[in-house]
Amino acid sequence: MSMGTFIWSGATTSRWLTLPVDGEADHYRLLAYMQRIDRHYREHKLYPYLDDLHHHLEELKDLRRRRDEMTAIMPRDITGIDLRKGEFVRAALREDALLKAVDTMIDQRLPELNNALGRGVELRARLTAGIRIEPVGLLPLYTREGYLLIHQGREARVYTYALTLPALVPDIPAHHVLRTHYVADYSIGITCTYEHVKADLMRSRAHMPNPAVFALTSDLALPAIETFVPLAKQLVYELVSVQGS
Repeated sequence: MSMGTFIWSGATTSRWLTLPVDGEADHYRLLAYMQRIDRHYREHKLYPYLDDLHHHLEELKDLRRRRDEMTAIMPRDITGIDLRKGEFVRAALREDALLKAVDTMIDQRLPELNNALGRGVELRARLTAGIRIEPVGLLPLYTREGYLLIHQGREARVYTYALTLPALVPDIPAHHVLRTHYVADYSIGITCTYEHVKADLMRSRAHMPNPAVFALTSDLALPAIETFVPLAKQLVYELVSVQGS
């Protein structure tokens, strides 16, 4: 039986948390979401799905915190006095059906989302381990901006990168801190090596006369936007932040 729509006043909620509080419907909705996440994982697609999972988990934790704060201030009958603690003894809180349904929703979703996030983090670690990164030519002293060569098969897709913050900010993933912009595609071969690509970039984009250039290749074919570029940004961030510290 549907119990209406749950909307938490004052909480930072999204459409994810303003769903009909219907146990059976919510179960199948969550199941469908988990199936979509696992399908993306099988296709080696990590983003924005890992970011979404993290966001949903934080919303649920915030919802539980606010729910606890609200129940803590609800009026309850005084049934006695604890002389040792010097406190009133109050009757147990009688929660209504809606709050119980909210608790059930949180209890069901939290472990499922945590498990899905854990699987994604493990997959990210495996895929990252299969990516090789190497500087193209000599690196300049200033490496906070330059180029990424994302190489798969014969194609190398080139992006500019720039480190926008001096250090990784808590709760902001590295792939959001390191900004990139697509430049061009090159066919890598005998007549077009990484060094040729770097030289061409230096000729055509004079505002970076001696750029830092990193080439990244993967043992597996990876979706560029959903996986390869975010992982490349993470790896380059780790190198650049260490050199710049």
